[in-house]
Amino acid sequence: MRRYDLHKPSVQELVMKIRREFNKANLDISRLEVVNYGGTINLYGFVVRAKGDKSQESVRDRFNRVVEIIRRMPGVKDVVSYVRIRET
Repeated sequence: MRRYDLHKPSVQELVMKIRREFNKANLDISRLEVVNYGGTINLYGFVVRAKGDKSQESVRDRFNRVVEIIRRMPGVKDVVSYVRIRET
């Protein structure tokens, strides 16, 4: 484990890491709100395929993969999703 992974990140750092993971997965999160409430991550809004993305993997599969990555981040207790996933 890397040394910088051992400290508990601030709320802003954690939210930025989460948004970065969604961007890495090539998802459009312009209408997604990420809220950290005592280590519980709440996701609200819409997630769609990024413009120009031609991959065959579904948006739901990528979203679920990112949620699993978020659950393993230090400082995260749980992830609650109120997200509408659009495949278009």
